Amino acid sequence: MDELWYEDFRVGETYEFDPVRVDEDDIVEFATRYDPLSFHTDAGAASESRYGGLIASGIQTMALSQSQVVDGLYGRSHIIGSLGFESVRFPRPVRPGDRLTTHIEVLDRRVSESDPSRGIVTTERTVVDGADAVVFEAVNNVLFERRSTNSPRD
Repeated sequence: MDELWYEDFRVGETYEFDPVRVDEDDIVEFATRYDPLSFHTDAGAASESRYGGLIASGIQTMALSQSQVVDGLYGRSHIIGSLGFESVRFPRPVRPGDRLTTHIEVLDRRVSESDPSRGIVTTERTVVDGADAVVFEAVNNVLFERRSTNSPRD
């Protein structure tokens, strides 16, 4: 596939990435290291929690989504890095056995005012489980290299 530059992203364009399965062992291992709350690390305690069972850390959900996006899109682009998230939501928990699919929609793009050799692409990231229920949503501003500073300033 061709490498992507700022100019290659179009408002309204969407991307979908291959699903990833979340297993109980993955949830416990990740949470033990990075988010050691009992409803992430202990199935017995989690069954007594408000969630009624083990759930993945939101940070793990973000990380799994990021891996999908890097493998399927950013890894073949002239990305400089993320400028940050405007919003992040976790409307439903991720549970063992869930298959997560990440979708990206390009919401906006603009040439950087401080450095016209760069462009900012605003995306909405939505992650759904196997039942198409949204488990993660975020709006992200991502900085890319421009193919040419002679390109139209859009």
